[in-house]
Amino acid sequence: MKRLMIAAAALLACACTPPAAEEEAVNTAEPSLPGVTLPVADQAGNRMEALTQNGDRWCTGDGVWCTVNDGAGVTVTKGGASVATIPVAEAEEGDAWESWPVIVRVGRDDASAIVGVVHTDNEPYSGGGGAASQLVLYSVSGGAANETVRMPLGGSKMIRACFDETDSDRRVGACHDEYAFVTRISLDEEVSDGAPRLILQTAAGAFPRSAALNIDSEEEPPLTQADLVWSPDQTCSYRRTYSRGADGLYMPDQPLPPCADYLEP
Repeated sequence: MKRLMIAAAALLACACTPPAAEEEAVNTAEPSLPGVTLPVADQAGNRMEALTQNGDRWCTGDGVWCTVNDGAGVTVTKGGASVATIPVAEAEEGDAWESWPVIVRVGRDDASAIVGVVHTDNEPYSGGGGAASQLVLYSVSGGAANETVRMPLGGSKMIRACFDETDSDRRVGACHDEYAFVTRISLDEEVSDGAPRLILQTAAGAFPRSAALNIDSEEEPPLTQADLVWSPDQTCSYRRTYSRGADGLYMPDQPLPPCADYLEP
């Protein structure tokens, strides 16, 4: 879980490199995205801010908004008073949930907010395992928290293993097939009026480049050093803008592609 959160929220410095170097980085590095430096605001006064953890509480820098994990759910407080409760079902064995360490404060009057709960499914495999996280966002207003959208947040998978020296030689020492899906969620700074818009950007890929869940690697030719690179998945690397409809729900500007290889552990 922490690996997924770190990958999705890492704050990376901008580096300008020649096109050839950029291409090499894409092909050899695990999928990643430049981070978002918080806080950030749009022209309508909506702000996205990081929450700071203090025990079971996650609060804004000024202490006005907090989310409190009480074991059975998340209580949202404003100015020290409870304003809404988000019930969370008990996680199955190996799975987990936690507060999203980010808040969107809506409008210049700060009367409402968008908070999130991260649900993570973990699945152990023989010689590996998988995990996938989903972000559920809630609009907190008028003493209630209403679910407004669900977004993929991250996924990782490690399968296959070497059982002897022959296996290791065939795999050039790269005994595992790895799959990674990372995201970046940011505020659309171009909004000049009304509700905030959210931007979801993703990057996905597999290692080695021949990795595929529907292929038996033992029936494939042995790997070479040239295969030991991450292969970007163009279908599951995408950008979507989420806008709030009249019903209060957020919808993407285009449907999300199916990316079960990464998001179903």
